[in-house]
Amino acid sequence: HPKDPNTVWVAVIGHLFGPNSERGIYKTIDGGKNWKKVLFSDEQSGAVDLIMEPGNPQTLYASTWTVIRTPYSLESGGKGSFLWKSVDGGENWFKLNEKKGFPNKGVTGIIGVAVAPSNPDRVYAIVENEQGGLYMSENGGETWTLQNSNNDIRQRAWYYSKVHVDPKNQDIVYILNVEFLKSTDAGKTFRSIATPHSDHHDLWIDPEDGNRMIIGDDGGAQISFN
Repeated sequence: HPKDPNTVWVAVIGHLFGPNSERGIYKTIDGGKNWKKVLFSDEQSGAVDLIMEPGNPQTLYASTWTVIRTPYSLESGGKGSFLWKSVDGGENWFKLNEKKGFPNKGVTGIIGVAVAPSNPDRVYAIVENEQGGLYMSENGGETWTLQNSNNDIRQRAWYYSKVHVDPKNQDIVYILNVEFLKSTDAGKTFRSIATPHSDHHDLWIDPEDGNRMIIGDDGGAQISFN
């Protein structure tokens, strides 16, 4: 919470090897002494992404993911995979999968979500689905359009599926995958950016300066100023 450090939300995946009720979104208002589970999909689906609308802790987006890990396989996708939104600080949630334009046929897997700090109505979601790819909403998730379904941005989806937006420009979008990919036209086209290592999993962008960032990949962390 930007003004109340004692209020914190966390996304909990839970263990991957069988049914587990300790999954979902948890919230504390006393600095972590006590926690309340505020979102739960099902015992096979944990929470994997959690985004606050910049400057507005009442509006949150989260995704839950049905995933099963065995010693010899990983199964990604199922009936508990959803994109959720809350407008009351996480106390109540509603699903965005059923909104117009969102891919909801067949099996849905992992979902990554990002909100444009310069325009909170602009929301991006990277969706694992047969009709998946990068989707964009211009109205806070009420309707969606497919921006890009190229394999480069959604290959091996369960291992990646992270999207980030520049803090000042709603059309500059980054996707983390085998390559580090950047778009300047709201995701319609992407170009690969060279980094010291492949397999990119996390990105921090300075909220005051979109040129300053830290990327996390299988080779560690690297810093960019441009």
